[in-house]
Amino acid sequence: MKQLIGKVLKVFIPSSDVDKMIAFQVETKEGIYEVIEEQTEENANIYKDDTVLLTFQNVDGKEFIDIDLYEAGDLNE
Repeated sequence: MKQLIGKVLKVFIPSSDVDKMIAFQVETKEGIYEVIEEQTEENANIYKDDTVLLTFQNVDGKEFIDIDLYEAGDLNE
């Protein structure tokens, strides 16, 4: 598991084909990541310029990226 702190550059709907999905473009020290996930009550409160915590996990050979609002002390180092 890897975690990075980043800043939200853009929040958008990924395409008209995808129902109830939301996308975030996040700038981190390692580059810009695009996170697309189903819209939830938690991620609906993430806005442009917010500081977020990206958590990268590999499950059964597939990589997943979770996004959460960052609060000091959230990073597992």
